[in-house]
Amino acid sequence: MAENIARTVTLNPTQANGQVAVGKVVFDATTITAADYTEIDVGFRPKYVEFINATDRVGGEHYEGMADNSCIKTVAAGTRTLEVTGGNGGITLTDNGFRVLQNATLALILASKTCYFKAFA
Repeated sequence: MAENIARTVTLNPTQANGQVAVGKVVFDATTITAADYTEIDVGFRPKYVEFINATDRVGGEHYEGMADNSCIKTVAAGTRTLEVTGGNGGITLTDNGFRVLQNATLALILASKTCYFKAFA
């Protein structure tokens, strides 16, 4: 598994203070490898992360205490599912931010998409 660096991350530094971070990630047209991930460094270990693929209206939420590489996924129609390791994967908290798996079925990260995130400590 490798980190995808074919993206542009915009983090609002004024919102990174107080252990809250919001930002935007724009993925280019580079082919996405399903086993890879995107890591976002927000400068602290979050207790909650929401990552949204705004282009396709798909989102994932991860709460502290959930298993690594899991999330609660919500699709455009409103259906919510628990995505877990060994299945479609999800979000993993790190000491300085979080990682999002690029599994195509999870659909949080795909080529040529604009995504937004928020993380709270």
